[in-house]
Amino acid sequence: MDKRGIFLLTKPPQSDRAKLCIHLMERLGKNATLYLAGDGVFNLLEFDLLQAVQAKIIMACKEDLEARGVHAEEGVIVPENFYEHLVKDLASEGSQIYTF
Repeated sequence: MDKRGIFLLTKPPQSDRAKLCIHLMERLGKNATLYLAGDGVFNLLEFDLLQAVQAKIIMACKEDLEARGVHAEEGVIVPENFYEHLVKDLASEGSQIYTF
């Protein structure tokens, strides 16, 4: 089974943690899912950069988007049950988990 990278990003775009996350995704992103929560949704304002990492899936927390006035770009999934999806991915076999 191929390893799947699950990336949870809660930091804004200019933080060192966000930069590290993007750097790791550039190296491992072909089979990755990026979850954006908290201030991590601000990374959608740098959507060109996020597209460059070629994450298989980008998901954003609806409540955090609304609270911060950020709109999801086309191709970003905004589920009603964000944390349910996150927990399922975190618990799935073969997942490598990275939190920032």
